[in-house]
Amino acid sequence: MKRVATPLRTDRPPSDEPSPTAQWEVVSWGFNALDGLPDLEEPPRYAPARGQLRLSTGVVPTGFDDDLREALGALWNGLDRSRAAGCPRELTEYEAELLDAMVDRRDASVRLQALLADDIAQFEDSAALVRDGRAVLFLDESVGGAARRGVTAAVADFEAARHRFRVALVAVGVDNGMSGAEIGVALSFSRQLASRYLKEARARWPRLQEPATRRGRRSC
Repeated sequence: MKRVATPLRTDRPPSDEPSPTAQWEVVSWGFNALDGLPDLEEPPRYAPARGQLRLSTGVVPTGFDDDLREALGALWNGLDRSRAAGCPRELTEYEAELLDAMVDRRDASVRLQALLADDIAQFEDSAALVRDGRAVLFLDESVGGAARRGVTAAVADFEAARHRFRVALVAVGVDNGMSGAEIGVALSFSRQLASRYLKEARARWPRLQEPATRRGRRSC
């Protein structure tokens, strides 16, 4: 019978040593396998990564830098006093949209964070699979395809939410008397990108073509 080559075949000469006894080993998708064949009766051991995560270099990555944290702290300063005053404020339509966009951005961030945590958690097992010469198993649609579609969709949702937030923030700036150039500088946009965002905001809210009225006001 003619032997058919497969992606997992090796052309190494047979060893004189006796074949090792089959042992359990763990593969990256979360259940135990015997000789590479999945045992669906075994419960998954897959769990998200916990604790402080490090880069492959051993360095702990940082989030916002100190300057940005300080600037954010300055923004939050005084919020407690304004809340204690109990003076409600009427939102403009642009501010209301900005709040909704912030909720969408946060939810999209949380979903993306959960997927990335799972991706980090399976790294060691995935790397071991590659070293074992079985990287082709990632091309199973239930593994590679599902992972790619999930992450792609989560990244797309996150980017859409960020874009919605930026458009609303541009509208808030224009409504408060800022020019497109000033908004571009504030958001570190190029002049062309700032112009595109401004055009999109004015297409959605034609009233932004009018002089700013600072419609946000307190009811007391």
